[in-house]
Amino acid sequence: MVRVRNLVLAIAAATALTSEMVYALGVGEVTLKSALNQPLVAEIELLDAKTLAPGEVVPGLASAEDFNRAGIDRPYFLTDLTFTPVLRPDGKNIIRVSSTKPVREPYLNFLVEVLWPSGRLLREYTLLLDPPRYSPETAAAGAPQRPTAAPVARPTGAPRATSQ
Repeated sequence: MVRVRNLVLAIAAATALTSEMVYALGVGEVTLKSALNQPLVAEIELLDAKTLAPGEVVPGLASAEDFNRAGIDRPYFLTDLTFTPVLRPDGKNIIRVSSTKPVREPYLNFLVEVLWPSGRLLREYTLLLDPPRYSPETAAAGAPQRPTAAPVARPTGAPRATSQ
């Protein structure tokens, strides 16, 4: 009986030590790289994605049902957002969030859904967009050019006859 018990304990210990560890993927802070009235460019930090292949991480905008459950409005503009995972060999993994249309509202509030083989994650993000920064170079480049007055050329030729 003691041998069977020791055998069961040995098998249980071996199984516990050889089982695959389940890695939990996480998302971190967002870094905004664009300004108001520009197409959105932002990066969300991916945490603990070292063991995942690029095709295994599938980020996207959460469903309308998830937005309703969270009590968050889902404006139509959010359907233009594109979520692209970028898994780098150096370990700095991100989700690039971009849009094709300029963001006209000063803030965006949205839910990101990230799927991977062993799980699903939802996280809410709020972005505050500032107007673009003023610099003399950008102001000069964006300012409309005024037409300059060209001197009017008078035809040359015979002098005008004057009446007396």
